[in-house]
Amino acid sequence: MSVPELVSAEQMAQIEKIMLQRFGKDLTQFKKPFLGRRISSRMRAVGAKDGSEYAKILESDENEPALLFKSFSINVTEFFRDPFVWKCVSNLLPRLLNKNSTINAWSAGSASGEEPYSIAIMLKEAIGIMKNQFKVLATDISLEAINRAKKGQYTSSNLKNLPTEIITKYFTKIGTDTFQLNEEIKQYVVFEQADIASFAADKIHLIFCRNVLIYYEKAAQEIIFKRFHKSLTDDGYLVIGQDETMMGIQSSKLFSCIYPKERIYEKIGQ
Repeated sequence: MSVPELVSAEQMAQIEKIMLQRFGKDLTQFKKPFLGRRISSRMRAVGAKDGSEYAKILESDENEPALLFKSFSINVTEFFRDPFVWKCVSNLLPRLLNKNSTINAWSAGSASGEEPYSIAIMLKEAIGIMKNQFKVLATDISLEAINRAKKGQYTSSNLKNLPTEIITKYFTKIGTDTFQLNEEIKQYVVFEQADIASFAADKIHLIFCRNVLIYYEKAAQEIIFKRFHKSLTDDGYLVIGQDETMMGIQSSKLFSCIYPKERIYEKIGQ
């Protein structure tokens, strides 16, 4: 019997209650299979034999609630993941740059930093000799991931989608297979620990939230999409993951899909 099967519905409800009371986080917004996998991982780490025993650990160990929530961060990424998506986003930049002197972007679920730094490189290259300014907000629920991202150190596998001239321009090789991102790009990115279900931002022109929403229940997705709509400027764009959709979401009426395959949306102003 697998560990997730050892967590009954009653025990899951107990774990959710403890996390809300002790850590202020509502786990009911996440899909149960995702919760089960993350809880089972922590159960193995602490040696809990079932959900009831793990719930007791959550209550007694002051560090465990934070460790459980940190495990919800998805850290599988690379620079310019799915290049065809980035190509479509690049096609939208001239319109934004022509209308705005400063561009604000948001990487919601920034993991180890590849996505927000990709946004910064894309904007830097698009602006060229123009006088536009830009800033990239990068948020993630994992402080550990944020601290790793701030270092800006990556391997060749992380950079596999980057042409040689971009690597040469923005990275310095510091080891056998370690590349340090230059301060020129790092200065544009501001990292902040946050949960997208409760975080608020404003005056954002471009939001990337890819492969994060699939772990949230529909009700939570509804809240998040409404927050994104409120965060975006009237000419703003939202990019979600290819395995994600707005189908069945009431707030889908707040966006117009301009690249269906790539899941790129334009805000409908209100």
